[in-house]
Amino acid sequence: MRKIKLVQLPFIFYLIPYVHLSLAIDYLFDSIIGIFLFLLLTIIIGFYAKMTKQLALLIFGNLINIILSCSLIVFKSPLVSLYHSSSPFEAAIPLIALFLITQLTGIFWGYILRKESSLSISKEKRQ
Repeated sequence: MRKIKLVQLPFIFYLIPYVHLSLAIDYLFDSIIGIFLFLLLTIIIGFYAKMTKQLALLIFGNLINIILSCSLIVFKSPLVSLYHSSSPFEAAIPLIALFLITQLTGIFWGYILRKESSLSISKEKRQ
């Protein structure tokens, strides 16, 4: 039971509105380090989800985070007002799509490396 909880621990990341947090870091520090940091985290979590066969939890976490991000925009959170341009949706929606693409990249590499490791194990068994 305890091991199952530890395997699911990285998915707590989806309770953080990382889209708005990365945009706020971008605005406050006048650099894109926040976006790159969260892109790296989403690649790692996508890879981890594929390697641990937790894709359903990844999809559920993405839905929660998208709903959280949209509700922050609708309810006019102070976090959104930091980088507010003409429309907060114009900044958030493309970034959500970018984060989903990076997760797919992590899932792809998890699939390739898992497939490669299973092929090398089967070759060792034959010898």
